[in-house]
Amino acid sequence: MEAFRRDGDVGSTDNEGNENKRQGTISSARFNLLSSMVGGGSLSLPLAFHQTGNLLVAPILLLVTSVLAQQSIIFLVKAGVYSTPRWQQGASRDNEGDSTAASGSRQNNDLISNKKGNVSYENMASQAFGPRARIFSSSLVCACCFFATIGYSVLLRDMLEPIVDSIVTPPEGMGGGPTLARNAAMIIVVLCISPLTTWKNLTALRNVGAASMASVLTVGLCVAYRSIECQLGVGGIHQDDEGDSEDSGSMQAFPLSTKELLDAVPLFISSFICHFNVLPIHNELMCPTSDRVRQWVRTSIWPATLFYYVIGFTGSLYAKCTPSGSVQGNILLDFDEDDPLLLLGRLCLAITITLAFPMLVIPARDILVRSIMGTQFGRRFLSSKPNNQQIAATYNDTTDIPCDIAMPDGLTTIEFESMEISQIRNIEEPLLALESLGVGGAPPPEDDDEFVDNMSASSKQLGCGDTDSKAARTSVALVVFWSAAALACSVQSIDVVWDLVGSSFSIMLAFLIPCGAYLKLARRKRFDGIHDGGMGFRWWMLSRAVAWIMILVFAPLMVISTGNAVYNSFFSKK
Repeated sequence: MEAFRRDGDVGSTDNEGNENKRQGTISSARFNLLSSMVGGGSLSLPLAFHQTGNLLVAPILLLVTSVLAQQSIIFLVKAGVYSTPRWQQGASRDNEGDSTAASGSRQNNDLISNKKGNVSYENMASQAFGPRARIFSSSLVCACCFFATIGYSVLLRDMLEPIVDSIVTPPEGMGGGPTLARNAAMIIVVLCISPLTTWKNLTALRNVGAASMASVLTVGLCVAYRSIECQLGVGGIHQDDEGDSEDSGSMQAFPLSTKELLDAVPLFISSFICHFNVLPIHNELMCPTSDRVRQWVRTSIWPATLFYYVIGFTGSLYAKCTPSGSVQGNILLDFDEDDPLLLLGRLCLAITITLAFPMLVIPARDILVRSIMGTQFGRRFLSSKPNNQQIAATYNDTTDIPCDIAMPDGLTTIEFESMEISQIRNIEEPLLALESLGVGGAPPPEDDDEFVDNMSASSKQLGCGDTDSKAARTSVALVVFWSAAALACSVQSIDVVWDLVGSSFSIMLAFLIPCGAYLKLARRKRFDGIHDGGMGFRWWMLSRAVAWIMILVFAPLMVISTGNAVYNSFFSKK
């Protein structure tokens, strides 16, 4: 077995081609989560900081949002784990059972624990709230990803605008917005990045995520550099009388009005939305124990928070050098188009947006593919039924799990309730538990045909006999991606969509459903000593109280923010 490295990652496996194994390291999971979260939305944070008070209220809002986002991701992962069949059945290992059966159970658990997971957002919602929640949550994730893809396409076109206009002169009097040349440039980039949206998993995109983070970091440094020059009055940045008159407003502790506070809150929330990719990334993470999951989430959220603070605070300072004394929703629009440094920033942001497209398309693609596979057409023409040899090879697989973390009896443990059940340090349950497979000491069915039939419904969980084909993934991905790009060609401004999606869909997707599902599914779990009134029980109750508080905070906030977004979009004279 390969031991954990000092940085917490597992050594890379030589079997990169085995797509049915967990191959994700903490580093790859971190980059994938960051590239899902950090992108073009970070350019709106300077406006949010300027509106809410960049000296005090804005940093507090950013910090609180990051803490709540981290906790909601933890709740989402827990709810996903609890929605698996073994948790639903309340199965547990019999410590006093036959030693041979226990040994067999441990061996099977070890084998299965390195299989790729199949937990999905819509299945978790269905297990928590019923079958109708599957349709609702699937539609919610697809809508968020689809509209985000449209928004990123429009933002990509805007970033390419100076380059395109220098080659093809736009019509006289034409400002920003769609033209034939600008749309053509955007479509060319979309076609070039399309193959990445057809890849089967997110771990394969780990290098893409790293490149995306390097690009967005460059954008942040460019904005920070120009803003510092503005404050110091160097670099030839103009400061006219109007800008000077608003100098005192470039640094403030409190928002100027409640309206501006309401306008800014969705911008903070939308900056941490990555929940549609949390479970797919977790499905591919090797040895997803509690410590590793928390390390992955923590080392993703806090670097993003630091970056957000830097670009938000420094970008808001540039209000001193704008004629209006404020900044726009896209901070790059406040800089001169012929500024060579910001031209570099635009190119880097274009790269970031381009590399983020697969992270937005793949979640919607996978949900649609799973929905198609649930139809008679998908089961008949697109799915492949595992044969006896495939199942036998999977069941008898003796591949070592790349973990060596001093577990009792060599078990791969969850240990995911340390916050809730302090008396139970290691919960000896597999993160992936199979129905009708002989896990827990029971032998598999002797009837091969019956075994194959039982396996057909869970073949993706086993990792043998893929339930979707490459053709299905490719066709669905291209339909989603290209249709979003086609709609973006006719969109003048994405502000309306961002306001509505950021204030309603994002809150529901990232906070309300994960917290509600955790409360529903965690209530069904049973642990020894949970009702003894001890410390474990108090931690369990505290965790549930936190989930309830988040629901009570975000439910009315969603209603208020949505109403404010509708007012801004359709009734404001601004």
